Amino acid sequence: MSCGEPHQVRFPIPVATGAGELRLRVGTLEIIGTSISALATAFVVNDVKTAVDMGRCSSLLAEQETVLLTHCHSDHVAGLVAWLSAHTRRYEGSPTKIAVPAPRRRQLLDALQIWPDLDGVRRRIDLAEALIGARPGDEFTLARGGWARCFHTHHSTAALGWAVGGAGSDRPWFVFAGDGTVLPFADDPSLLDATIAVVDCSFLESGTRVAARLGGHGHLQDWIELLPRLTCDALVLAHLPAEATAAQITRLVGRVEEGPIIVPWLDPQRS
Repeated sequence: MSCGEPHQVRFPIPVATGAGELRLRVGTLEIIGTSISALATAFVVNDVKTAVDMGRCSSLLAEQETVLLTHCHSDHVAGLVAWLSAHTRRYEGSPTKIAVPAPRRRQLLDALQIWPDLDGVRRRIDLAEALIGARPGDEFTLARGGWARCFHTHHSTAALGWAVGGAGSDRPWFVFAGDGTVLPFADDPSLLDATIAVVDCSFLESGTRVAARLGGHGHLQDWIELLPRLTCDALVLAHLPAEATAAQITRLVGRVEEGPIIVPWLDPQRS
């Protein structure tokens, strides 16, 4: 969405759920989850029973049938063992699928095969069948006619971004860019063409852009400069530092002349 008049960061969205997660609604679409740099990232697209990353587990996350992993850093997969245990026990017989960047599939499978006290999960499902290696361009079928497609991202490890849509929808509902720099999207802004695009914004202050790039992360200034070329309706700044506040981001963004609305993924009460 391109706005003809200057606009600022929009508050108060998302809103806290009371369960340690945030909820964002744009039109009829909704995502729920958490994303704090180095601590935990996990999103839910409940309409297609899918989670993107599993940095923590919750009752809502446990319901999801498919997990799309962007990469295997601990703050994005630390809740996977808990999800496997809760999902296969509480929703026994429902689909249990994990899509992981193909270069990490074998290592993740080996880790789960020897994880202590995971015998109940290994009895209920075939982990080798549940884990699917994904490469850029691969497409997957989700619940209720949904679909997911992955694309290459620029991070410090094997990593993917995910576009997620619903039945009859050619344009993605959501794009989850995962962790990574702005480079793939500067080369091809259409990768973020969705109602809601969730991107890595681990660094905020001036003087940290080189550190962000070297660490394989996004910087707020990178996204501000790219905004005029983006066609998503809302750009969600996720993976923010734990100490980030709404007031800080508003100050740093200032007024934006064009492009999608900007939505920081943090509790708006943190001023």
